[in-house]
Amino acid sequence: MKTSITLLALVLLTAFSGFSQVENLISKLNSEISGEIKLREMELPAYVGGQDAMAKFINTEIEYPKLPFKLGVEGTVLVNFRISKTGKILNPYISEGVHPHLDEEALRLVKNMPDWIPAKQNGEPREVAYQLPIRFSLRN
Repeated sequence: MKTSITLLALVLLTAFSGFSQVENLISKLNSEISGEIKLREMELPAYVGGQDAMAKFINTEIEYPKLPFKLGVEGTVLVNFRISKTGKILNPYISEGVHPHLDEEALRLVKNMPDWIPAKQNGEPREVAYQLPIRFSLRN
């Protein structure tokens, strides 16, 4: 019985020692790999003047279409587009619509926006995709 317990303890000790060595090897490999990988800094695109300026532009320029207004239709239209390296809005389209007239107004609004500050990666301008929610609400 003592021999069985001693043998079992020796097997477990050997197994734990092996796992520990494997963990150390994995940890060492991960630290070597992560030392070689350099994270790229990414600055997101921005509306000139910030979020407040964009909200002001939207509130000033938006026109609630008559038919959805009469029908009481409201909701959020998601407009997707790309922002070029120079800050221009490219290829806007509706990714999630609410009503054809609201969708059309959201597209018109985005197409009439001024140029944005482009995204930058490692200090260089970069074209990126962007999604902008345009909220149509009858309560305001």
